[in-house]
Amino acid sequence: MRNLKFIRYFVFILLISYSCNNEKGIASGNDVNGNDSTKTGAKTGEVLPAWQEGYLDIDAINTGRGESTFFIFPDGTTMLVDAGASLISPSNPIPPPPQKPDSNTSPGSAITAFVKYFVPKNNDKLDYMLLSHFHVDHMGGYSTALPMAPAGDFRMSGITEVGAKIPVGVIIDRGYPNYDYPVDMKEVNTVAHTPDEVKNYIKFINWAKRSYGAKAEQFKVGSDRQISLKINPAKYNDFVIRNIVANGRVWTGKGDSSINTFPGDLSELLAAKPTENIFSDGFQLSYGKFDYFSAGDLQYNGKSTYPWLDIETAVSKVMGPVDVMKADHHGTANTDGSALLDKLDPQAVVVDVWRDIQPNPETVSRFYAANPGCNIFLTNLSDANKERLNTFMPRIKSTNGHIVVRVAPGGSEYMVYVLDDTNEKYEIKEVFGPYKSK
Repeated sequence: MRNLKFIRYFVFILLISYSCNNEKGIASGNDVNGNDSTKTGAKTGEVLPAWQEGYLDIDAINTGRGESTFFIFPDGTTMLVDAGASLISPSNPIPPPPQKPDSNTSPGSAITAFVKYFVPKNNDKLDYMLLSHFHVDHMGGYSTALPMAPAGDFRMSGITEVGAKIPVGVIIDRGYPNYDYPVDMKEVNTVAHTPDEVKNYIKFINWAKRSYGAKAEQFKVGSDRQISLKINPAKYNDFVIRNIVANGRVWTGKGDSSINTFPGDLSELLAAKPTENIFSDGFQLSYGKFDYFSAGDLQYNGKSTYPWLDIETAVSKVMGPVDVMKADHHGTANTDGSALLDKLDPQAVVVDVWRDIQPNPETVSRFYAANPGCNIFLTNLSDANKERLNTFMPRIKSTNGHIVVRVAPGGSEYMVYVLDDTNEKYEIKEVFGPYKSK
């Protein structure tokens, strides 16, 4: 038994050593500056080359006011997951980072510019717009001071601003069409959202349907067909997106079936005063050997009183290893639990940071406990939180910028590029990889 413990300890030390020595991807084929000279020719200081057919791009767009991820699938199909635009004040006790690219550019405008710059030439729209849940850092805030859409009856903020400027094929969220679970979100004012935010969003959906023929759907847990390739699906039959979780329903791991993990009695559910986070949509994207997991703001807070609030553990039962994951709930303290991370075993984690307390040191510790060689990429990091994360700083890969995961054709390997977010030139600051898919 003592020998076994020694062997485990020795292996752990070797993994830590490898992670530190691979800080810039040196052991993965890059030069000492992290420049990728072996794959696409993309180097630091240059503008990120455009997407090419066969590649999969997953782009975490940093505005400093929430979360937004832009996808270009191998055939050129596009999807935007969230478009956060919090109206938080920089003087808040838990302050946000500087707004990017500057304080005069709204988050919706910054996201729109990014999408328009990188969208494939053969596809001038967003095929899918997925809202993970109804929080302002994912959908956009509401104020009568916000501009009205030029041709609509709604105010532009986050999702609604992007959708007003770029046509969308299908809008997907957890509440369509009634928006009444677990309460009527159009009428009930909660900590999670206000009726004004939801009603403004519904006005946008109705306008998009009238204006450019958008469709709207509720996220279908268990389905692997709701989000699919639109341009050339037959050419990439090894690409699939499986809907894992939403509204407390979790895929069973078989076919497209799902089960409800929340109390069937609505009064019992509401007695726990659940946060909007636990209703988040979550999915797994697979492309050949490459796997990616994203689930909005899933968390486990309050599970000691109500065990079913730990929605992450319910999800973990149907998950396996992934190469890259978007950190749940920005890597805060009540999320990314060991039950889920031990199953995902992520090789890389992208953390969309927009508050001073993100990510939490204990959460970062759990990432490394699940995979000692894990590569962590942050869109932002405050000086105060840098002090809290002091012991981890030598191992965290990057701390500021747009983060682009570019998966090679067939999904066998991927690169990670960190782009300058202070302007709209999208120049490469750092290059990591190539990383081999599992």
